[in-house]
Amino acid sequence: MKAPANGAGFVTTARLVAAKDLRLEWRTLDSLAGMLLFALIVLVVYSFAFDGAMNRELGARFLIPGILWTVVTFSGLISFSRAFQNETADDTLTALRLAPVDRGAIYTGKLLAVLVKLAALETVTVPLTALFFSFDLAPHAGPLVLVLVLHTVGLAVLGTLTGAIAARVGRGEALTAILLLPAAAPLLISAVETTGAVLGGEPLASIRAWLLGSLGFAMLFFCVAVLTFDYVLEE
Repeated sequence: MKAPANGAGFVTTARLVAAKDLRLEWRTLDSLAGMLLFALIVLVVYSFAFDGAMNRELGARFLIPGILWTVVTFSGLISFSRAFQNETADDTLTALRLAPVDRGAIYTGKLLAVLVKLAALETVTVPLTALFFSFDLAPHAGPLVLVLVLHTVGLAVLGTLTGAIAARVGRGEALTAILLLPAAAPLLISAVETTGAVLGGEPLASIRAWLLGSLGFAMLFFCVAVLTFDYVLEE
């Protein structure tokens, strides 16, 4: 719905919502601590499962993409499911529904906060993954950042929406995962394919179709989320 004349603008509302969520996260580190702990445990387990001999036999460029996106996706579930947890627990979801603002801006603010947390997660986990599997990321840094940004945005767009739906019906990580993973499967396949390609030194032109597809995925679900978020927040 459109904001009334005296309501905050779309950008202002999104910024305020994101700033509020990030302030709460900074005070408690509730989501980020859980995300980083989960990511570290998974990486340690994988590093023992794929020992040095297997790493040399298969090649780190073939192991890292699947491991990295498994870590990001399942760690991200913690952030997605908790994006609306405070509003549900404190019953402030009613206040959000009654606020004279575009509800799509509320979703966008939540999305921005989730993206910041995912960026923090990847800033730690990507170098750790390379370290555990003895792979030099420096020559591939530019293309890898592009791949990470495109697919992380798409994952966050869909994850924030499914997290809101799960919170609205009173469920947590389980329902978020059930809703998210099947819908995000094409995006995750693209993420693994393109990450493997850039780690193998292939030019971006060779994965252009995958990149355009992931961009279209993110744009499509963002538009769907903004347009339908009014109904997600309804009783």
